Amino acid sequence: MANIRIFSPLIKTCIACGSPEISVWGEREKEGIKFDIWKCKTCGCGFLNPRPTREWLETIYSKSGHGLTAPISFDEVLAAEREYPNATVDAARLVGCAKELLPEEKEGLTALDIGSGYGFFTAATLRAGFSVTAVNPSVWENNVFQQMNAFRPIESFFEDVDFTQQFDLVILSQVLEHIENPLGMLSRVRSILSPHGIVAIAVPNFDSYWVKIFKRDGGAIWVPEHLNCFSKKSLIMLLSRAGFDVVRYQAISRFPYFYLSNRFHLNGLPRIICNHFVKLCQDIPHRIVNSIGLGGGHNVWAKPRLNSEQERM
Repeated sequence: MANIRIFSPLIKTCIACGSPEISVWGEREKEGIKFDIWKCKTCGCGFLNPRPTREWLETIYSKSGHGLTAPISFDEVLAAEREYPNATVDAARLVGCAKELLPEEKEGLTALDIGSGYGFFTAATLRAGFSVTAVNPSVWENNVFQQMNAFRPIESFFEDVDFTQQFDLVILSQVLEHIENPLGMLSRVRSILSPHGIVAIAVPNFDSYWVKIFKRDGGAIWVPEHLNCFSKKSLIMLLSRAGFDVVRYQAISRFPYFYLSNRFHLNGLPRIICNHFVKLCQDIPHRIVNSIGLGGGHNVWAKPRLNSEQERM
């Protein structure tokens, strides 16, 4: 690893809208390495600049995309999800809305789950009646995925796989923020998406109340893995540049139920009561922040922009 170059040269335009109106917004440090975060004045997108090299990031992602420092078991993943339903809830929403947006007469639905993680989104997509292909480079996550879904993802980066078919649904949950060239990735997604297909995207919100008001990372800024921090405007502009039209948008906010119980080292019944209290208390505040654009994350469903001949098909 000592011979791997950490940073690429500085980039001069916004990774989302292409504007040259970019400047330093802030910095974060991890393990003695400083990462500069730049922000676009045109669309509000944030991004690491200079970018970490792919070779250096591969030393992290080859084992985990969840920031793990050791393997995690299938039972541990399920126990965490039972205590704080997170991925299951997001997967049901992202896949359910996507299926509603697909043509009703379409049969034999196919889906591609990019960066498939522990496998919750693939599981939801299988339950929705899709045939699923998954791709994910991280060995520790794929071990859990295999136990959950009875098959193993293609153990690679999406950019390195040649796909010979088109898909009706492409899932990008918590993926675009990790991608060096998100425009290039979305352009490739468009090329393997059926003309009336859907790309379903979930990413953190750079304009969340955590970042704007409290100046905390709030899940949006996580170095070095999060290369990009999207505002709503920047995400929509990026999709438009890649040839997509957004057909549905939803702001999402959720505060981990176990935050206080972990902080106060609670167990047993006190932990259950505390978790339930946190769950109940966050509903109305999060409805408010979502309505004014300060939600914790973006969910977007988009379709390829069609020419007149494709629209008639």
